[in-house]
Amino acid sequence: MEGLPTDFRDWAHLPPLIVHLISEKVKSITDYVRFRAVCSPWRFDSFPKPRLPPQLPWLMLPYSPQQNSEDDDGTRLFYDLWESKMRKLHLPETIGMMCCASECGWLLLVATGGTELFLLNPITRACIQLPPFTTPVKRLSDFFMIPPEIIREAWDIFPSYNVRDYFEPIGGNFAISRVTFSTDLTDPACLITVFIPRYQGIFCCRVDSSCWTEVHDRHYSSSEFADLTYYNGQFYILHKEIMLVIDPSKASCRTGIICFFEQEIWPVSKFLVQGKYGVYVVFVHNIEEEDEAEEVRGQKYENVPKVGTEKMLKQKFELYQFSEQSPRLLRMITNTSNTAIFFGDNNQCLSVCTDDWDSLEGGSVYRCAPPSIRDMHGSGWHYNIYSAKMDDGKFELVPSDFAKEASIGRSGPAIWFQPNFF
Repeated sequence: MEGLPTDFRDWAHLPPLIVHLISEKVKSITDYVRFRAVCSPWRFDSFPKPRLPPQLPWLMLPYSPQQNSEDDDGTRLFYDLWESKMRKLHLPETIGMMCCASECGWLLLVATGGTELFLLNPITRACIQLPPFTTPVKRLSDFFMIPPEIIREAWDIFPSYNVRDYFEPIGGNFAISRVTFSTDLTDPACLITVFIPRYQGIFCCRVDSSCWTEVHDRHYSSSEFADLTYYNGQFYILHKEIMLVIDPSKASCRTGIICFFEQEIWPVSKFLVQGKYGVYVVFVHNIEEEDEAEEVRGQKYENVPKVGTEKMLKQKFELYQFSEQSPRLLRMITNTSNTAIFFGDNNQCLSVCTDDWDSLEGGSVYRCAPPSIRDMHGSGWHYNIYSAKMDDGKFELVPSDFAKEASIGRSGPAIWFQPNFF
């Protein structure tokens, strides 16, 4: 036909260098999957494991882990913050298992009573089996005082005892509130560490370990544990009163950094997150109490507020980091414009650098609303996402339509995780 161009651009056969350059501009893991799905040449010329920035978190919504239930096909709901949409992933590995924590794109799944534990990457479906807590654990007293060259041999010579009771009764499935890794999980020397708040215990294992080993720090056993993480070769162990920074390659924990907190902040809730410039301590100050949930409790069905109208506790968030001038002191981070904090259930906390995401507002906190008020129409519990500025703590509902799709049964925690291909 006249007037139509005779030449068409062959997008499928762009030079490999151009495909590489385009693929490096993609930020979102979902966009990268779409990019590789365009055609075979694009998939061949792009990186199978891209250098993507740390992803915007997905919120994994709670589900009821019903062992051997014919009603549970393993489909799980995730809210994708980047595209503001709900995603459904078929994860039969989660049937009968409770998701209780996440780290680096991996979910920690625990069976009732701690009879089975494993790490699952919901994007790649890769699984890493961990020792069950039904096997007696070992107490490795003063772990960091043992020379590194004999740690592997010492792992098997300490007395064992049982902590399985902390995974019972109801709620025990998510007794673990934190998991962290010392290196990439493909490294045989990778140390996997978990924190059990009810026991106030930190437990470690390796991928090939047959049981967990408690890291017993007798020097500060009177100070309550709050959180832990691993960053740049060091363990950060947060107590209510102090924080320890320990290099496991050193011969003694006394060579680590000890930061003492002022007594007035001992009762303040504290969490650790990995930020752009290292590990931050997040202090959460309650500004005022909201009693709306108490007011509606016991009222008649027609007086219960509609879903999405619940108010959240007003809180102020402060970020601190070790002072470069005095490593034993914390300095407040006054410029939080490149940081966003995400809080989930089960005391879960993570951060994202907003420099990589124009759609994410810096200096903000994002929380999923706990199911404190039930929709009396019988459609279950509903989760919403709220955001606030760190310095004022006035939470506002994040506009989305996912709440009406996310009617769930009251069960385990809602968990943020950052998807990746690794």
